[in-house]
Amino acid sequence: APCRAALGHGAAALSLGPGSATLRLPEEPRFPALALAQLPAAEARSQLQALVFGMAGCIASLERRLEVETLAFSCSTEKNAVRSQQVFLPDPSPRKSRASGSALPAKRKVPGESLINPGFK
Repeated sequence: APCRAALGHGAAALSLGPGSATLRLPEEPRFPALALAQLPAAEARSQLQALVFGMAGCIASLERRLEVETLAFSCSTEKNAVRSQQVFLPDPSPRKSRASGSALPAKRKVPGESLINPGFK
């Protein structure tokens, strides 16, 4: 973890030599310098390819997790907002009366209209 932190904030020094390289972490005295040998081109290519595809897989996985967490957070936020609005807002449909047992709105009778056949006289 300290090695990763040192690399993360750029406290690493890389010295290149003929056919090799040395990686030093000056802020971490308990970690010795790391000698890196040069690989043949074919082996280096396959290792670099595996590294790049592995990193791409990790990024895709992190993006999916972030998308799921963002979706879950936005859904829970919307549910909470709806619940809080329901507590404070009056009933949006004024036709419904909580005191009446009927779900249908009462229809007004026009004078002279037939009770058996509404809409006709």
